[in-house]
Amino acid sequence: MQIAATTRISTLIKENPAAIDAIASISSHFEKLRNPFLRKVLASRVTIADAARIGGCRVEQFYEKLVPLGFTVGSATAPAFAKPKPVATAPEPVELPENGLVELDVRVDIAAGNDPFRKIMKAVEELEEEHTLVLINTFEPTPLLTILQKRGFNYHVVEKEEKLVYTYFWHKTALAAAPETSAPLNTSFDIIQTSFADNIRQVDVRHLEMPQPMVTILSELATLPAGTALHVKHRRVPQYLLPQLQERGFLIAIKEVSPSETDLLIYR
Repeated sequence: MQIAATTRISTLIKENPAAIDAIASISSHFEKLRNPFLRKVLASRVTIADAARIGGCRVEQFYEKLVPLGFTVGSATAPAFAKPKPVATAPEPVELPENGLVELDVRVDIAAGNDPFRKIMKAVEELEEEHTLVLINTFEPTPLLTILQKRGFNYHVVEKEEKLVYTYFWHKTALAAAPETSAPLNTSFDIIQTSFADNIRQVDVRHLEMPQPMVTILSELATLPAGTALHVKHRRVPQYLLPQLQERGFLIAIKEVSPSETDLLIYR
């Protein structure tokens, strides 16, 4: 398999599970890949370049560990290994208010194998404009940084010690409306669905475990013909998928059918 800085860690592991040990040997930051839950949460959303930035290492160190496992480096990236470009850039926290810090410690959730995403987003939604959310975690929450930056937040990450990371989130001005990929009203879903008539591809991911729903959806979109929409049957609104769709130029309409069933209509 040919790899590059943009290759996702989950793709490497799926191709060859030995990649877990190889990557973990690069830095103690990557030991969390041995935890099945953290692997599900992070590996599908983090590229080699992202991981290199988090671990404070070089992309070529990943190549050196992965090539002996049968991976090959793309010719476009083989001649030189530049320092990876950060996924998102955050300013120093000069705008942080001196008072009004709201702490949210999710280390217990992570240790118990529970995804704290909903708890974090609830805290974000309830955050007053003059307050700052302090997320206490065991690692840098890379996917969350991108999501909240697009929702109008600045952030600053401080590694207090190994496996103790404080991430500060505060409003740039006021809490922005949901990103462009956010769901239109249910009535809009029906109108958009009608407009595509028979040009709709169906996929049901309700029976899949994380991260397979997002992997399946992105795979379907990669071969989606022009003028066709993808109708997805899902168990919930896939929050981590929304910024991925925005980056790829897709729009999404969402219709919550029941507490355990959500319809998604994804289109260009």
